[in-house]
Amino acid sequence: MSDKEKEALERAKRAAKERKRRELNERAVKVRKKINQASELKASFQAKQSELTSEVTQITAKKNSALSSQIAKEVRVSKVFEGVIAEMQASRLPEGVTTLEENIKKVEKVIEGISDQISKLSNYQQTQEGILSGIMGQLASL
Repeated sequence: MSDKEKEALERAKRAAKERKRRELNERAVKVRKKINQASELKASFQAKQSELTSEVTQITAKKNSALSSQIAKEVRVSKVFEGVIAEMQASRLPEGVTTLEENIKKVEKVIEGISDQISKLSNYQQTQEGILSGIMGQLASL
């Protein structure tokens, strides 16, 4: 084999190695982008989950406070317009409380769904990080 042939073979090996390096770097960029997107989505879901949890806590506290209030049970004046309205409102209270509790349960299910999505995003992110680690290992071995 002549020097020119050896040199051509060496250049071909370097070109193949460089092409492989570029391909791996492109794959790494794509995987990093997926990891970043998953991270951003997780942060967004976590913020919304915290917001909803806080709202449920506040609503539950206000509901409990209102239901335990002594004044809410006693302020009724019979045969006066305000008293009639108070009686009507008092009769509707259990239905309103039931509806409120049902809505709280629905929001709690949404919070659970968000938690599930966060968990799935974490698993996806870990998978992508494993892929990235493999790519980086291949790059290091070149």
